Amino acid sequence: MYRAVIFDFDGTLIDSETHLFEVMNKQLTQYGAEPVSKAFYQRSIGGAAEELQDYLTKALGEEKKAEIYDIHHKTMDELPLRTGIEKLLQQLKQHHIPMAIATSSYAKDIEAAYRSLGLDQYIDVVIGREAVSEVKPNPEPYLTAVQALHISPGHCLALEDSINGATAAMRAGLDVIVNTNPITESQDFSDITYLAKEVPASDIFEKYIQQGKE
Repeated sequence: MYRAVIFDFDGTLIDSETHLFEVMNKQLTQYGAEPVSKAFYQRSIGGAAEELQDYLTKALGEEKKAEIYDIHHKTMDELPLRTGIEKLLQQLKQHHIPMAIATSSYAKDIEAAYRSLGLDQYIDVVIGREAVSEVKPNPEPYLTAVQALHISPGHCLALEDSINGATAAMRAGLDVIVNTNPITESQDFSDITYLAKEVPASDIFEKYIQQGKE
């Protein structure tokens, strides 16, 4: 059995990627700017999103760009957990398996959604952007999370939705299950050595954790 599970947040626990994409394009359209394409947006997911940030700054300016993220963060707590996630969290807790979140978002930006979803009753550690010097695809978020849990990477399982996130987990030495969302489903994961892909979250414990590494 794996000794810990580390979750990405955006797009993995909740579909906040689709939410941000929709909020962003609604605001861009409202201000007369060109909406971003799905392909362009995909490249930013799970990482520092520098290309996307540069575009928004040039198209809207810092104040209106900040407004997009303010709307996103204030309404993200209305999103439900992705299908099967709650069952998985409950199973892990029942078997006393520690859990962490490793995200490229700032912890303060996901806090409202984190608490409204009741994740604080399951998650032991949250590693956000402010806790590391490099975000995904750099392995530092995952290495920091496993260190906080005091468990070696080889005995931890990661759940991710994006290339950047899965790359970070793989580079950190974790096994990774990739479950995409409507934004990331067309990404090319051929360079990722993953344990499994597109597994119903409700089946993960029995199929991969209970029978996983000792």
